[in-house]
Amino acid sequence: MAHIVVVAHEHDLFASRPFMVKGLFPFWERAGHVVHVRHGVADLPEADVAFFHADATRVPPSYREALARYPVVVNGRTGDISKRVVSRNLVRPGDDYRGPVIVKTDMNSGGLPELLHNREARRKGETDEPAGRFMTGRYPIFASLRHVPAALAADPALVLEKFLPERDPRGFVTRCWIFLGAVERCNRMVGKEPVVKGADVIERVPCEVPDAIRARREELGFDYGKFDFVIHDGEPVLLDVNRTPTTVATLSAAIEAGMATLAKGMEGFTDRRA
Repeated sequence: MAHIVVVAHEHDLFASRPFMVKGLFPFWERAGHVVHVRHGVADLPEADVAFFHADATRVPPSYREALARYPVVVNGRTGDISKRVVSRNLVRPGDDYRGPVIVKTDMNSGGLPELLHNREARRKGETDEPAGRFMTGRYPIFASLRHVPAALAADPALVLEKFLPERDPRGFVTRCWIFLGAVERCNRMVGKEPVVKGADVIERVPCEVPDAIRARREELGFDYGKFDFVIHDGEPVLLDVNRTPTTVATLSAAIEAGMATLAKGMEGFTDRRA
């Protein structure tokens, strides 16, 4: 039996948001483990394993310092997951690139986590956290750099990235890799829109994870999370990383079975606690 403390951000709405990790708790508990959830790093309990689960683009230094006391930390090496750190395909006005461009927020998940943190901080009468720009809907795509509006190109909260899609006769492809330790699953998803979202998927089939994407996971320090990538002109392209993926609120039998398998990835961390 191991004691596991899940450390969320102090302003995360952990109880009300459909974070995937919550679906793993029942399986960890059935395996005999005890799971605690803490918001922020004040009064953290003793535990064998700390599971860092702050839904923030950049990790506050106080969190990493507090987690250093634990013998095993899941995602303890993940820090800044902004687009400027993760992407290797960013461009700027004036670059010699003639292909299509997609405009994204530098912050993860369109800047939504930081927006929610600010709302919660204001509700508690606390100072707002640094935030970028929240972008609703789909990221806009332009035919070339010169077609990007000047206001977007000059906004420091946004980044310009080469749009390198993976195409399918029925539309576009995104590959989704979810992992916890050595346990993983990866699916090739087809949708009609250039940026494939869960609601748009018309086909989902298992696929392999390229060595280059595995190498990026190691470089970015991820033990748990979700990576979205494509295969463009035969080369893997990492699109997005997330240390706090979400899932549907009501689990289907197939999804629940997948969660049961993913939960077993914790064994690699509880076995290391000594």
